[in-house]
Amino acid sequence: MINNEALPSDLIIEPLKLKHLSMLRAENNSKYLGIFQILLCKKWFSSLESSFTNLIPTRNSTCLVAVERDNIIAYILATPVNRRGTCWSISEPIFIGESISFSRYNLLESLLRKVLYESNINTKSFLISINTNDNQNLSVIRQSGFQPLRIIKYWKRKEGIKFRQKEYKDNFIWEKLNEENSQQIWRLEQARESINFRSIFDRQWHDIYEKRNTLTGVIKSKENSIIAGLIPSVCPQYNFTLELIRGLAWDERLNNYIPQTINNIKAGKKNCYIETTSEDNKLNEFLNKSNWEIIEERVLLGRSVWKRNNGYKLKSIETELLTNIVGNLQQQPELPSTIQIGKNK
Repeated sequence: MINNEALPSDLIIEPLKLKHLSMLRAENNSKYLGIFQILLCKKWFSSLESSFTNLIPTRNSTCLVAVERDNIIAYILATPVNRRGTCWSISEPIFIGESISFSRYNLLESLLRKVLYESNINTKSFLISINTNDNQNLSVIRQSGFQPLRIIKYWKRKEGIKFRQKEYKDNFIWEKLNEENSQQIWRLEQARESINFRSIFDRQWHDIYEKRNTLTGVIKSKENSIIAGLIPSVCPQYNFTLELIRGLAWDERLNNYIPQTINNIKAGKKNCYIETTSEDNKLNEFLNKSNWEIIEERVLLGRSVWKRNNGYKLKSIETELLTNIVGNLQQQPELPSTIQIGKNK
């Protein structure tokens, strides 16, 4: 995708404004009027934050609207996913109407271009999630520089099955997220993720703690060790979406406590969804046996923004990290290295 490519003449993509509310009223589209009013309030907060970027990290969403001949066709949201604002998630386009001249493929392409190259979002990385069967949109997203990071399975408890809350045995407890166990579960999460994923998402323990809710928590032993937990989703697609994570090695004690934990969660909240990665066969097997079913599979994609170096050269976050590591090794006189890093030309 070319960043300076012009938009089609009949298509305008711009930040959400008051005039868009008038357009919805003219179309008698009350369904999205309330949504736009909330988003507009968030936009004003974001504008206020942007004037204090060195003091207050931006935490509110940015909304871009696609307008064709004074009709709102679609909108897209970009939302910071960590407290420092170094990574933002981009939603799928929400289509309000049908375009006269442009396909949804073209609209997604134009909306993504606007978010990535022409918005005022000051960030290093982006995330986006798309259904694994949506080949057309996946193609657009890949062309925009996004790379697949993981496949996520979304689980929901099967309907019509009776269950009741159970008490935990004395040797394990369910503990809601606090500052101490958020740091512990964060370290467990970091151990299982690739360097590439960690550099893009850039989540710290306080990001987990600040996004806690009534359903998040950890399973702890009497020895104060955490063996699993339910934490806020990286890129949630539903309300009350929790990510079920565990340590790298399978702990046999989880055989009893994972079904017990998720069933207790379901008993406390009707519309609750659990995320797992497609690679975690153990967790997926237990969810299936515990009468949970997969309702969707999505691929999570990430994009690291290339940064200008001295105003001329471009280098990626990964390249910079590798260069720093090698440079630190070369600075040790007692460990001479034959690796010589020449200057980029």
